[in-house]
Amino acid sequence: MLKKYALPLALVCLSSCAQLNSPQHKALTMTAPIQENPDYVVINNEEQSEDQRAVLRTPAQKVRFPLNKEDKRLLDILVTKYDGEENIAGLAAPQVGIPKQMIVFAALDDPELKKWRPDLVQTMDKTIWINPTYDGIGDDKHEDYEGCFSVHDLAGPVKRFTKIRYAATLPDGTNVTGEAEGFLARIIQHEVDHLNSTLCIDLMPKDKILTLEEYRQMRADRVEASSDDDSNQEPS
Repeated sequence: MLKKYALPLALVCLSSCAQLNSPQHKALTMTAPIQENPDYVVINNEEQSEDQRAVLRTPAQKVRFPLNKEDKRLLDILVTKYDGEENIAGLAAPQVGIPKQMIVFAALDDPELKKWRPDLVQTMDKTIWINPTYDGIGDDKHEDYEGCFSVHDLAGPVKRFTKIRYAATLPDGTNVTGEAEGFLARIIQHEVDHLNSTLCIDLMPKDKILTLEEYRQMRADRVEASSDDDSNQEPS
């Protein structure tokens, strides 16, 4: 899950989580039914078993069409979880323990969001994709902070392709393709990476990972500095 306002996501599972730091797990099968309101799977939550957290480090299963009854139920659980959050840009099925290639996301035209995500140059209403993929267009990348409920209390900068090509299937079986750029492209990359067992912490320089408190202080300092710069400008 990518949070809209860059509140944390990061972590190098320090010591006891080291076994989960690389995607070496074989394909998962659900041994117990997913509950209607599942908890988030958090890579650095040691209260969750390694088996529970393994879903974040295992490539998600491709979904067959037409959707069967169980896949429809799982998709509904994912979307309901997404709808219940406020500070959220996207959510991938493995984050709620579902080992399926399903994501839900949005990039809305929000003036407040643009203050923190100035690269929000392309919007998309709430969208549900199944079996999505992306490829970078060119070599240009943009670095920005990311946050996610799959990692607790940490944040860090991640370089992502500025522009991408995407392909996916809608729940009704319609295939979609297109191009995305800016923050929308970042959301898609972040969520699709979840399906491929990659967390954004894997893409962060270890020396730039911050705690949530450190990140908030850094952001507050930047806002204050920006306000000081504005107040020192000569009136036109």
